[in-house]
Amino acid sequence: MDEEELSITDSKFESKMISIGIVISGFIASVIQPVVLFLSGKDVNDAVWPHAYRALQATMWLRENLTLMFFFVLLMLFASLVSVNNKFKGKNIHQIHRAILLFVIGLFSGFTVLYFLLDFFYLRGAFLLLPTLYGVILLSSILTVNGLPTLPLRNPKKSAIGSIAHLIGVFFAAWLVMPGIPAMVGFAPSPPEVPKIGYGAEPGPFETTMTIHAYEMPSDVENIIMEREQDIEFSVYLTLPELSSDIPLDSIPLALLSHGWGYPIYEEYTDWITHLSARGMAVAFVQYPSHIDPIIPDGLVGEDIEGASNYPHHEYRAQAIASALDTVNEVALSEQRHPSVDLALKNVTIDSSHLWIGGHSLGGAYTFIQLYESMERGWGNQTLFIDIESGWTRPNQQHLQPNFTRMPDDTMIHIARGVDDMTVDACYSVHHQQAFSHLPKEHVLYIELQSDLYGFPRLVGTHYLPTNSVHDILADFGVYRRIDAQADWVTARSRGDTITEDWAYQHLIDSELLRSMGKWSDGTEVLPLLVYENALNDYNKFEYCNTFEGTL
Repeated sequence: MDEEELSITDSKFESKMISIGIVISGFIASVIQPVVLFLSGKDVNDAVWPHAYRALQATMWLRENLTLMFFFVLLMLFASLVSVNNKFKGKNIHQIHRAILLFVIGLFSGFTVLYFLLDFFYLRGAFLLLPTLYGVILLSSILTVNGLPTLPLRNPKKSAIGSIAHLIGVFFAAWLVMPGIPAMVGFAPSPPEVPKIGYGAEPGPFETTMTIHAYEMPSDVENIIMEREQDIEFSVYLTLPELSSDIPLDSIPLALLSHGWGYPIYEEYTDWITHLSARGMAVAFVQYPSHIDPIIPDGLVGEDIEGASNYPHHEYRAQAIASALDTVNEVALSEQRHPSVDLALKNVTIDSSHLWIGGHSLGGAYTFIQLYESMERGWGNQTLFIDIESGWTRPNQQHLQPNFTRMPDDTMIHIARGVDDMTVDACYSVHHQQAFSHLPKEHVLYIELQSDLYGFPRLVGTHYLPTNSVHDILADFGVYRRIDAQADWVTARSRGDTITEDWAYQHLIDSELLRSMGKWSDGTEVLPLLVYENALNDYNKFEYCNTFEGTL
């Protein structure tokens, strides 16, 4: 090999190394945030969460702009075909253009890796258009940079490894694109429409108004709130139905709602809150600190057994919740209640003897704290509904256990969870159900929302269904329809409306009214809710929960 050939070979090698470096830099750019978070001590779930939230928002946006995505796909594929045609004519793309596309290939390769992590850890099967978009961008970029793939023996100018990598890249990108094509062209069946009337329809009949009331954080808790939440003014967000003076009501019931861990965001629960309040309830959304750093007593061994754990974090959060409920009492229930309550309710009072308690994730588990505080205050002594959505670990400290004997005869409980909840294991919900085993079993239901991956958009039972970010048809039928019925049952009892009370009751017990989830546009039944009256003891599916231990 002469000097000239050697120089050409070195130049090609250097060019390849630069190209590989650009691709790697794009890949690093896509995964840098989760990697940094993971190396800083976060577990995989928490490290991936910020990207998961952005990806979720992107997915919901793509669902709402399907036509725009379709034309974007056509534009990208057309541009790549033009580039392929130019390559046949011996016209190569500009080096700067090529470098940008190589970076894009690395970037979206990283996003694709993160997509598979999200699919495993968070929203299994929920993302359909996002991988399609990634696939289109990868496919068009690869074709623009390298042209059509060829078998290694057919193109002696390319190395065998390069040809194989090119071929694999094209087929992998095409594989990502394929599942989304029926959705983009409108062939995939669509889920049932949101109910026009009745439970699950637009919240009503009342308009609602919300006021914010900061509560005094106990000093013991204030001192251990971590930096991430130190700028939050922990408050009670009180949402009320707007009543006119000609509505013949003496009182309305009270509802207490708790958010999930690390999610003290009122805006993520407004759909839930509005469905309750618009039915005629006063709803107190209680913020409590998630990121706290209490002293762990010497010798304390963490345990998380039968749905309950012994970590002292529960005790400090319970102090905060108790203080928040003192504020609820002062602002909404006392004779000298806040003027905003008078403005919304006129002369109507809030009757805490008819009570709804609910929460999501850790907030679902903290319904037990809310229940403890409510029973001690004499609230919910006539009517009580408890709704635990995707509940996590509850406290096992003896002094935080509710006095279950004070629960009224008219108590009903829903404990619900999506079957593809990748965040909280089913055993927590199964054991939460057992905590109420003294009640009639037909009034204590464990409910599973199935994942129906039949059409588009896919209906996936995830951990985040009760939040605004993942409010879709599955939530309308599986969550908010139940919330409406729960609110109707409590408000009807507070008014002595036995007809509405019975109608709501039929939607809350194990019946076709509860389980049915409607039909896809082609007439196929959406997978129904699964309902268990004694999940731990009557179903082999949950037998493993007898030995399940959580991780703290």
